[in-house]
Amino acid sequence: MEKIDFQQGLNPDQHAAVTSPCDRPLLVLAGAGSGKTRTLTYRVAWLVSECGVRPGEIMLLTFTNKAAGQMLGRIDSLVGCDSRAFWGGTFHSIGNRFLRMECAALGLAPNFGIIDSEDCDKLIKKAVEDAYPRFFSSKDNPRPKLLREMISYARNTRLSIPEAMARRFDWIETPAEQICGIARAYESEKRSSNNCDFDDLLELWLRLLAENPDVLKRYSDRFANILVDEYQDTNKLQSEILDLLASRGNISAVGDDAQCIYSWRGAEIDNILKFRERYPAAYVYKIERNYRSSPQILNFANQILDRMPFEDEVYKKVLVPAREGLYKPRVIRCMDGASQGRRVAEIISEIAMGGRYGYGDIAVLYRSHFQAMDLQLQLQYAKIPFVMTSGVKFFEQAHVKDVVSQIKFAANPKDKVAFLRFCRFMPKIGDKTAFKIFDKLCETAAEKGLPGWKVVGDKRVLAKVPSAAREIFAAAASDIEKLGEIVRLSKPACAGDGGVQAFLRLDAPLGDTTPEPLSEDGALSPKDAVRIACTGWYAEAMKTQYEDWAERAEDFDSLFEYASKFKTLDDFLASVTLEINEAEGREDSSSGDRVRLMTVHQAKGLEFPVVFVIGAADGLFPTQRSIDSGDVDEERRLFYVASTRAMDLLVVSYPRVSASGGNFETRSASRFLGDIDPSCYDAVY
Repeated sequence: MEKIDFQQGLNPDQHAAVTSPCDRPLLVLAGAGSGKTRTLTYRVAWLVSECGVRPGEIMLLTFTNKAAGQMLGRIDSLVGCDSRAFWGGTFHSIGNRFLRMECAALGLAPNFGIIDSEDCDKLIKKAVEDAYPRFFSSKDNPRPKLLREMISYARNTRLSIPEAMARRFDWIETPAEQICGIARAYESEKRSSNNCDFDDLLELWLRLLAENPDVLKRYSDRFANILVDEYQDTNKLQSEILDLLASRGNISAVGDDAQCIYSWRGAEIDNILKFRERYPAAYVYKIERNYRSSPQILNFANQILDRMPFEDEVYKKVLVPAREGLYKPRVIRCMDGASQGRRVAEIISEIAMGGRYGYGDIAVLYRSHFQAMDLQLQLQYAKIPFVMTSGVKFFEQAHVKDVVSQIKFAANPKDKVAFLRFCRFMPKIGDKTAFKIFDKLCETAAEKGLPGWKVVGDKRVLAKVPSAAREIFAAAASDIEKLGEIVRLSKPACAGDGGVQAFLRLDAPLGDTTPEPLSEDGALSPKDAVRIACTGWYAEAMKTQYEDWAERAEDFDSLFEYASKFKTLDDFLASVTLEINEAEGREDSSSGDRVRLMTVHQAKGLEFPVVFVIGAADGLFPTQRSIDSGDVDEERRLFYVASTRAMDLLVVSYPRVSASGGNFETRSASRFLGDIDPSCYDAVY
């Protein structure tokens, strides 16, 4: 093997961390863009070439298969040995390897299967139906997917289910004891079918080590060093596994506390912040030289860092530029989401026309998916090619389609597709049952000479609805009738019907008949229809289907804002359909050179020459939930991550007005912008 020149390949800070003595724990605090991967791979090379550690005595743990493959490939080229000799991979893949080798100690059959999320949901559904036959009859009880997410969160955080529910699922009203019973029944279903889910790969790995001292000793003796990438993202379950395996201090952890942004899925920031408490003999090194961003961008990012709370000064970092730059970051204040979308699209066009950057060099980041809707529309109008990496396009999202389908049915009661769309969201209603309900609805409407939306709640229609769904169907019928009245009243000729206006107090509880003022031309508008469809039965039903129901509900603010641009429901519904069709056509015909739209979470680990961060207003970024809870620290870390994705140009924008809960609110610039010296950026108004 050719001797590696470590001094030539590393800067002084990286070299100090890489060549740290291998007989003590090591923590490397790696600032954004500082060459974390390079440091970790060279550390492995140092252990092999200079410390005499054999590849089979090294475990390298990552969070993605891609990261593992990249690191092992680099190590292979550095050390010149087969990368398969190392124990390298994700936590779950290494856990699987342990369990296959030591399954006898757990009473686990060696040919156990690993089931994916969809199969987990099926097993949970069966477990619930066996243990609590009427559980899904209640609209308030969580569905299988949400049950899986609740159980998984508890397991990964090492919390009891009641504790997990109190911390993260406090809107669920189902008794915790019942969820515990479901978790036990689900566990029994897995074992009886000789299956493990992904959480088992970690939980059983921990149990294997904790309950079998001989197995623990064998492996802790075997591994001379355990290296962990992105240590700030480890959860409690993973940290307990590491603490057992590295009980003699044979651990090298690399991470950045300032980029811990995944607490919502169980990441525990204290794992990195209290590393020295668990490993008192640890060496701690900082690598702060940034190879990604311009000095101007780093001036901006360092002020975000400076506002982060540090109980231990060793964690305080200052990013140092390794390159020159041309542009200060820009901060743009816009009137509303639509003007923000237009302004960003205009700047993107100007940048692309300048010739220095292509569309593929540009990324637009946002805190939440709903904030991208206006920009998507403006990019489509400007014929700027783009790709969504944060999920499906706005109008193609399931919950948006569900809401729009209710309005479509009210506007056209013969629209069987729209009826089936929202009907199938209810418990125990599949295609076959939905068709039967629809046929009875049409039959009843014809007999009574009424529009279909007027008879959804008729007793003959309800008789076709499964008993488990009858209550929620009746609530939906009430909303549909209100929507139907809006359709009727959206014709200016009918605008004077004050009697029906009394029936439609849109912001009041069911049964309140206080009249709501008519719009300027005497007709209720599409935004009123959106408000009903978004805040009625469907808003409650979502809470039992989706863990991220609150984020999905935020999308409805954008839909409300979009609907407010139209005077008639016909125009609104036609525009929604056209937006979907035009977006699909443009995506099919566009080249690979496209602007990328993504959430900040998805952008972590990536870099782009030009980065836009949109929606940087209080209540949007940071979110209103974090402000109300008095804990915006993770939001600040997220803003830091967003800012440090930019290489050459960073543009931050915010709207002064945006929708919230079906109303419009005035916004101020994000408090994170307020923490930054205005001399660090150019303000554009």
